[in-house]
Amino acid sequence: MLAALTVQPAEAQESDYIQISVDAGLTVNSSRDKKFGLGGAIGWLSQDNLLSFNPNNYFSLNVKAFNNPYGEGKIISSMKRGGRAFNYIMPLAGYRFTQQGFSDGFFVEPRIGAVFGNGGYTGLALSPIAGYAVQQFNFSIYCDMGFGNSESVILKKSFFTPGINVAYNINLR
Repeated sequence: MLAALTVQPAEAQESDYIQISVDAGLTVNSSRDKKFGLGGAIGWLSQDNLLSFNPNNYFSLNVKAFNNPYGEGKIISSMKRGGRAFNYIMPLAGYRFTQQGFSDGFFVEPRIGAVFGNGGYTGLALSPIAGYAVQQFNFSIYCDMGFGNSESVILKKSFFTPGINVAYNINLR
C-alpha cells in the first residue's frame, strides 16, 4: 500500500509542464475606443493522477497579465502608471481536457479565478481556452471575462476580451 501511494506522486512529477504564452486580443465591450492589446501568461500544468486517473487530462494554475490601450495610449507607453490602458492580472485555476495527451491534438481548458485591474477594479474571472497542441507549442483562442462590482477604466463593470494565444511548454522531467 505504501508503494502505491508513493508511485502516483512520482508519476505526476514526470508529467508536469511550465507554460509560457503570448496573448493578443481586443476588449470588445469597452466604452472607450477599441484597440488591439497584448499580454502573456505563465502557468504550471500537472497530469491528473488524483481525480480521473486519465493521463490525457491536466490541472493548471496560471497567472495572466494583459494590456489593452485606449485613446492616445500605445502598447508600451500605456504600461506606465497613469497610462491610457485597461490593464489586468488574472490568477487562474483550470482543468485541461486533451484529445490524446499533452504533446499533440485538440484541447479545451475551462479556467476560473480573480481579476485585478488598474483603477482598483476587482472581480470574478473566467478565461476558457481551446486549441491545438503541436509538440511543445499550443495554438489557441481564448476569451477573458471579468465580472466586478465597480466600473473599470473602460467604464463597464464587466469586460470581454477574445483573442489568440501561442504558448510554449517546458517539460519538467
